Amino acid sequence: MGEWRSLVEDALELLRAAPPVVELEGDKFVLVGDTHGFPEVSRWAKRLADEAGADRIVYIGDYVDRGPRGVENLEYLLGLLLEEPERVTLLRGNHESLFMNYYYGFREEAVNKRGEDYLYAVEEVYKNLPFAALLPGGVLVVHGGIPCRKCGYRPEEPMSLVEIRERLEKVKGSEAAAEPSDPVATQLLWNDPRGNLEWFMPSPRGPGIYLYGREAWGSFLEANSLGLLVRAHEAVDAVHVWLRDGRQLRGLGDGEELGLDDVEHGVVTVFSSLYHRAGAGALVYEASRSVLRVHRYS
Repeated sequence: MGEWRSLVEDALELLRAAPPVVELEGDKFVLVGDTHGFPEVSRWAKRLADEAGADRIVYIGDYVDRGPRGVENLEYLLGLLLEEPERVTLLRGNHESLFMNYYYGFREEAVNKRGEDYLYAVEEVYKNLPFAALLPGGVLVVHGGIPCRKCGYRPEEPMSLVEIRERLEKVKGSEAAAEPSDPVATQLLWNDPRGNLEWFMPSPRGPGIYLYGREAWGSFLEANSLGLLVRAHEAVDAVHVWLRDGRQLRGLGDGEELGLDDVEHGVVTVFSSLYHRAGAGALVYEASRSVLRVHRYS
């Protein structure tokens, strides 16, 4: 019991010091989507980063639920953060939530393996995870997507990163972060893109969650001087791209490269879950070459 307590407390010290939107330096980044209780995928991503000589590994949330080894996956990632704090970034996903854990398996797993106290300690981890990362070259990484103001079918002024930071600074680490009550925080974790939509519409995922269209994400990226949004959250075949005009790129092969110019002002989804059987993968982003390289888990 003391071992996991020490791991969580030491990791919390680092997470509490991190801002809600972390700005990362370096040239080469490995970006990993939902690993959902499969530590072998998290370890594979670490090996990929080592082989590629990556400066940073960014895990984009959803570490628990679904798969059978959420405890082991979360503890591996917290240990990795402690071993290489200048190299590893853990972002929050929508399943970093005790409410979600109750319905999707992690609550029962955690109590059986570690006891009830473990859940309360883990919730502190959830509350202190950053919501987004900003990479060189204008790449924003977030679990779900962009937030909206009026959240309707008509044009609206995009939210600025300054506004988002200010909102999240009041949320991260507070009681309000347990099940984010702030709509901006919720939407960053839950919203999904749709290229056949222009602006926003309610999502089938539930109240307060939205689908965002090509005009919504395009205007958001342009207004914030960003080139690309990379996210996770949806079960796609390893990597899926919504282009600026709403067209899709899918079925991307292992080792295939995408130039940032070709996907500029688009949305890239990277998914790394074995549970969903949709295809798991990761991305290697090289800022100096302005390319994204697809890697498929095998």
